[in-house]
Amino acid sequence: MEFKDYYQVLGVPRSASAREIKSAYRKLARKFHPDVNPGDSEAEKRFREINEAHEVLGDEENRKKYDQLGARWKQGAAPGWPPGGGQPVEFDLGDFFAQMEGSGPTGRSSFFDMFFGGMGGPGPGGFHGGGRSASRPGSDVEATVEISLEEALQGTTRQLTLQKTGSCPTCSGRGRMDSGMCPTCHGAGQTSVPRVLEVRIPAGVTDGSKVRVRGEGGAGSGGGPSGDVYLLVRLRRHPVYEAKGRDLHRELRVPLFRAVLGGECSFQGLGGKTLTLKIPPESQTGSQFRLSGQGLPRGRDQAGDLYVRIQVEIPTGLTEQERELFRQLDALRRPGQDRS
Repeated sequence: MEFKDYYQVLGVPRSASAREIKSAYRKLARKFHPDVNPGDSEAEKRFREINEAHEVLGDEENRKKYDQLGARWKQGAAPGWPPGGGQPVEFDLGDFFAQMEGSGPTGRSSFFDMFFGGMGGPGPGGFHGGGRSASRPGSDVEATVEISLEEALQGTTRQLTLQKTGSCPTCSGRGRMDSGMCPTCHGAGQTSVPRVLEVRIPAGVTDGSKVRVRGEGGAGSGGGPSGDVYLLVRLRRHPVYEAKGRDLHRELRVPLFRAVLGGECSFQGLGGKTLTLKIPPESQTGSQFRLSGQGLPRGRDQAGDLYVRIQVEIPTGLTEQERELFRQLDALRRPGQDRS
């Protein structure tokens, strides 16, 4: 049987303490883990040797047997070890690596997540060392944007410049370097850099509504997800139209004779389309009419409505003949009264 010097595998002296053995094992396991070295058969072989050495030296009883019996520590221990008739503990590497076939919550193997835990791994967050830290989501970011009613009707885009928090590129999120504290993040492990984000604002947004952009907020810690960006929409005041929810409101000046006799009045809608309002005879100032579906859109549902309130327009600059006609009309409406 080939003898493996497990102390040499881990790079520690035979007098190493349990803490030194564990520290050496963690350092080497991170370096040669298959998820860090995909497709590297030599790294995988080295990783197996490292785990085998740790299973022996990292266990107090196994280490005693190994120190006494060397390569025959398992066979020599079978008849009478440990004292008192207990069964020796063996580590099945086959079962161990079978755990690595599944994917953990970070997309790496479940063992990788279990072993490195809050230390983060080689991606954002890096290896922080120490115990397992809780996974925390990143903070949400909120910004306010003002758009016109026309943009709310048709949809639009906005570019935002955000301070994006992420893993420090200098120290890979560790916060420290071989020379000491990282000079870029000052030990925080994260840095803030400006990022331009283009956000699509859908048609039909209303004043005060929020547009959510997933995963573009603050970076999470301990493998947690990034926060979101919430865009608070404010509608700019329009000279003609007013939005109340998804309904639109406006006033329309109607000639006196159209209000009296009835007829049609055409006007330009919010999106530039020509709309026609049918005026019933004898309509009064302040009368309100509804044009169904001419408000702000509502996804696949019917859009809001347009409410038009008419203002009867009194004619000016009358000729003498027109004045006389009005006098005659006045006489017909109020017979027996003085026309002067």
